[in-house]
Amino acid sequence: MSGWRRRAHPEPAALAEWVPRLAGVPALVWGDFVLDEYWRCRTSRVSREAPVLVLEWEGREVQFGGAANAALNLAALGAQVTAAGWIGDDDAGRELKHGLRAAGIDTRGLLAVPRAHTVVKVRVTAGGAHTARQQVVRIDRGARFVPSRTVARGLERVVAAAGGEARAIVLSDYGYDSVTPASAAARIPGWTTAGAVVALDSRYRLAAYSGVTIATPNESEAAAAIGREVLDASELASAARRLRRELRASHLLVTRGRDGLTLWGERGGIGYDAWGGHEAVDVTGAGDAVVAATALALAAGAPPELAAALANVAGSVAVGRRGAVAVSAADLKQALRPTGVARSARRAGRARRA
Repeated sequence: MSGWRRRAHPEPAALAEWVPRLAGVPALVWGDFVLDEYWRCRTSRVSREAPVLVLEWEGREVQFGGAANAALNLAALGAQVTAAGWIGDDDAGRELKHGLRAAGIDTRGLLAVPRAHTVVKVRVTAGGAHTARQQVVRIDRGARFVPSRTVARGLERVVAAAGGEARAIVLSDYGYDSVTPASAAARIPGWTTAGAVVALDSRYRLAAYSGVTIATPNESEAAAAIGREVLDASELASAARRLRRELRASHLLVTRGRDGLTLWGERGGIGYDAWGGHEAVDVTGAGDAVVAATALALAAGAPPELAAALANVAGSVAVGRRGAVAVSAADLKQALRPTGVARSARRAGRARRA
């Protein structure tokens, strides 16, 4: 036995009923805020100086990644969002704050660390005049933040105040130390005791956290957290049970790409096939959409199985777009309409036949 069972999706109408209930939920995102830059270029020739392409600049686009994308997803779903974390005292940090404020997010908790750089990830894309642009190189800038005691205490105050009012709290840990397992450990018990939903999305140190309501790793992150490979459903079941136990989490939601997701709790696991309403174009930001929808649905009172199903829909919308683009309440409603559901079923059928 694999230890989990596949379940049919809830009726779209039943899921759609929960979308308006996400609005107005006070939420805190505590984590690592990232500015994603896209440099659009056109290939022209090979350089005479070295065997490399010469790229002609066309333009720059900006998106917001990491905890910033989680915050934007929460706001797009109607939550009242407070952002807390470190940025650098630089143009990138100011651009990031401006973009979040434009989405209605409270950014007073984004504190600038002197002489530090905001985390920036530059993706250079290039192609011919009549071809699609493809990523040719990525350049990352930024290191773990080491703030002074004064600045660190400022963030502690923001987190304490916003967390005390929030019903949904997302810990978005990308390894830059705005949030750490140690700093979160001092807050999580009080938040969960007060009835808040604490959702964890941690790229590199998932297993170091404890006591959260739900963690939302993808399959490879879950495997890395327990230090072993996951090759089939039986191994996934074993890994998920062990990880949930080590995290002391009420639930563990493992996203599995085109195989959908699985939800694990005290009574075992259930799995949903991928919603499939959109073709998978880019997985960037899908995890942020999933953790945002899950946290808000649970905070609004949805049963865990229904929250997972709604998150599955949000994730499917996210992978249908390029880059980290927030999934809104209107997007969920559109995906759950009869025309969207029928299209989803047809595509899922084609995928199964393939």
